[in-house]
Amino acid sequence: MSVIYKAKLKSAKAAIAEKNYDYAYDLCHDLLEMDESNYNIHILLGVSCQNMEKWDEGERVYNKAMAMPKANVLAWQGICALYEAAKNQPKYLNALIALRERYISEESYGKAWETMHKLILLSEESGDQRRLVNTLRELTDTGAYHSLLSVVDADPSPPSPAELLERMYNIERALDEKTVDSEVNKRKTRLGAGPISKVRKDVTTEVWAQSGLLNTLRQLVAACEKSGQEPARLQWLEQLFQTLLERFSVIDALQDKHSVSAELLAVATDLAAAETCPSAFGYLIETSDASSEARDLRALVESYARLFAGGELCESALAWIAIENKDHTPETLTLARAGCQRAPESPFAHVQLIRAATLCKEYRLAVSSSSAAREAVQKFGDCFGIHLWRSLLTIDMSAADANTHIGPENAADAEYLYRKCLEVDPDNSQAILGLGLSLCALGNYDECRQLLKASLEKDEQNHLALGALGHVLLVEGDVSGAIEYLQQAIAVDPNHASHHVSLGNAYWKMGDEWQQDKQYAYASWISAAKLDPSVSEAFSGLGKWYQQHGNDRDRAKKCFSKAVDLNRANGDAGQALAEMYLSEGSDDLCEDLLVKATEAKHDQQWAWKSLGFLLLRQDNHERAIVAFRNSLSLDRTDVLCWEGLCESYMAIGRMGTSVKVAKKVVELDPGRVSGHWLCARACMFANDLEASLGYFESAAKYASLTEFIPELQAAWTQSLSVGRAECLVACAEKWYAEGLLGRVVDSSNAALEALSIHIAKFEDRAENESCSSYLIWSLISAACTWILRAWPMLES
Repeated sequence: MSVIYKAKLKSAKAAIAEKNYDYAYDLCHDLLEMDESNYNIHILLGVSCQNMEKWDEGERVYNKAMAMPKANVLAWQGICALYEAAKNQPKYLNALIALRERYISEESYGKAWETMHKLILLSEESGDQRRLVNTLRELTDTGAYHSLLSVVDADPSPPSPAELLERMYNIERALDEKTVDSEVNKRKTRLGAGPISKVRKDVTTEVWAQSGLLNTLRQLVAACEKSGQEPARLQWLEQLFQTLLERFSVIDALQDKHSVSAELLAVATDLAAAETCPSAFGYLIETSDASSEARDLRALVESYARLFAGGELCESALAWIAIENKDHTPETLTLARAGCQRAPESPFAHVQLIRAATLCKEYRLAVSSSSAAREAVQKFGDCFGIHLWRSLLTIDMSAADANTHIGPENAADAEYLYRKCLEVDPDNSQAILGLGLSLCALGNYDECRQLLKASLEKDEQNHLALGALGHVLLVEGDVSGAIEYLQQAIAVDPNHASHHVSLGNAYWKMGDEWQQDKQYAYASWISAAKLDPSVSEAFSGLGKWYQQHGNDRDRAKKCFSKAVDLNRANGDAGQALAEMYLSEGSDDLCEDLLVKATEAKHDQQWAWKSLGFLLLRQDNHERAIVAFRNSLSLDRTDVLCWEGLCESYMAIGRMGTSVKVAKKVVELDPGRVSGHWLCARACMFANDLEASLGYFESAAKYASLTEFIPELQAAWTQSLSVGRAECLVACAEKWYAEGLLGRVVDSSNAALEALSIHIAKFEDRAENESCSSYLIWSLISAACTWILRAWPMLES
C-alpha cells in the first residue's frame, strides 16, 4: 500500500469525522480507482452518499460491500441508516430484517433484539396493525425469534412473554372489532343483503375465522402459568372462556361446536377449581346433564350458592338445594320464581321453577311454565351443540305430573307427556306409573291396568299403583276389590290423603251401613282432611255425609263451601252447595258460586246449565242465553238446556230462533211432552199457527201416553188445553182478517169446547181457582166475540 493511498484514506476518514462529505466522497472515488476491493472505502463512500443524499449510489455501494468476502455488519448497518435517512420504509424494513439475521448469525443477540425493536416501532409508525401483530407474533413461543425475549442488558429491555401477548391481544381484539364494523357498513346497503343481524353474523364469522385472537389468549394463559403468575393466568383464562362463549353465537357447523365445546368445558373446569368465575360454574351446571363424564352437580350448585351470593343463578341454586333436601315450601317456589326472572334464558333456572311448582302443588304454574322451559333448553342446546335430554325429561315429567294432579280434564296432556318420556327412558318407573294414572282418568282401563300391574311387579309396595288399581276397580263396579287395593295402599303409606278419599268413595258406593256408620266413609274422609286440608274431595264427601246421614245442614254447607273454595272445579260439591243456596232463596250467593265455577274451569257443564236456569228465573235472558250456549257447547244432547235456551229466546222476542231450538228438543227426544209444547208455543208466537196446532195435538198425545204424578198430569192437561185454545183464538183472528168466516166460527167453537172441557174437568178440584184466571176468561170472551162478528155475515 503506497504512501499516497494511505494518506488519502486517512484524509477521507478525517473528512467524514469533520462532516466534510463532499471532500470525503471525492477521496473515496480516488481510492477506489486505486483499489476497488477495499471494504472500508466502500463503507466510507456509503456514509458520504447518505449524507449527500445520493441514495441510489449509496445503495449500490452498500450492496457491493455486503457481497465482499470480508464483509462485516457495518455494511448492513450502513444501508439501514441510508434507507432510514431516505425515508424509504419498504426498503428500510427489509434492510432491518437482513440486519437482524446478520446479528443472529454472529450471535449478537442484544443487537438482534434492538433491531427487532426497531422493526416493531416501524410497524407501529406505519399504522398497519395487522403487520404489527405479525411482527410481534415472531417473538412468541411459536415464533422464530422467541429467544430474543431472554436477552439481558439490552436497551430497551425485551418485554416478558405475557406482556408481549397481552399487547398482541389488545391489538387483535380492537382490529377484529374495527374490521367487523367496517365490513358491515359496506355490506348492509348491498342489494339482497338481508337483515342487519344476519349481515353482522356473517361478517363476524368470516373475521373470526381469520383471527388469531384465540391462539393469542391460549398462549397468554400458558405464559402466565409458566411464569407463575396465577392471578394473571386466571384473569386471562376467564377472558378465554368468555371469548369461546362469544364464538358459539356465530358457529353453525355442529362439528365445529363440538370442538369448541370440548375446550370450553376444560377451561370452565379449570376456572371452577379456582372458585373465581361464576359464569364458568354456571356453564358446568347448565351442561351437567349432557356430560358423559361424572360431574358432582351438588358440589357445583352448593359452591355456586356459597361463593356467588349475587350471582345470576344464586336463587335457582338455592331452590335446587331446597328441592333436593325435600324442602317443598312456598319459600322454595319463591326462590325458583326469582331465579327464573333473573336468568330468563337459563335452562337450569327454568327447570328448577317447574320442579318447585310441581312439588309445591302449584300445578297450573308448572304446566304454564313448561313451554318456556322447553324453549330455553332447546335454544341453549342449539347454541352449544349439545342435547340436554335430562333437563327435557325433567320438564316433561314435571309437567305430566302437574297435569295429572290438575284433574281428568288434563289427563290427555299428561298421557302425551308420559309417553314422550318413555320414548326417551323406557324403564322410567315414574313415567310408567304416571301413564297408568292418566289412562285411568281417561277411562282406558285395560292398558291402565297393565301398566299399574307392571309397576307393582317392579315394586310391590308402590302405594300409588295400588291406589290407582283400587280406583280402576271402583269405577268398573268391583267395589270390594277396590276396597282391598285401597286398604293395601294405605297400609304402605297411611299418610297419603288421596287413598283415604278413594276408600271413602268406595265405602259410600257400598251403601247402607258403609255410608251411615262413621267408621267407614266418614272416617276415611276425616282422615284425608286431617292429612291434607287442601284435598277438596275429602270435604265434598263429608258434606254428603252430613247432608244425608248426619242431619246437620249447617255442617254439610260448611263442608261443601270448603270443598268449593279449595277447588272451584269440584262439581259434586258445587252442585250440592248451589242447590242449598237456591232452597234458601240466596240467589246472589248461588250466582256468585256458579260464575266462579265457570271461571275456574270453563268445561263445567253443570255450572253453565244451573247458571242458565237461575238467570232465566231472574228474567236475565241475554245472560241466560250465553250460559245455555256454553253448556250446550259441552254437551249437545242436554235436552233441558235446549228447553231453557228456547224459553230465553222466546222471552227476548227471537221467535224464529226459538222455533229452531224447540224443534231440536223434539229431535233429541221425540216423546218428550215439553218439547212439543215448546214447539207449539214458539210456532204460535212466530205466527205459524197451523204448525202450532199440530204440536199442541202431538203434545196432548204424548201426555196421555206418559205416566206423570197426578199434580204434574193436571198441570200438563191445563197447560195444553189452555194453550191450544189460545192458538185457536189466534187462528180465528187471522182467518177473520182473511175473510174465511167459516173457519173463524169453527176455530172459535173449538176453542170454547176445549175451555169448557177444561173447566168441567177441574171444577171439583182445588185447582178450580185456576179456571177463573184472567187468561181463560179472556179467551172465552175473545172466542165469543169472533163468533158474534162472523155469524151475521155467514147468515147474510
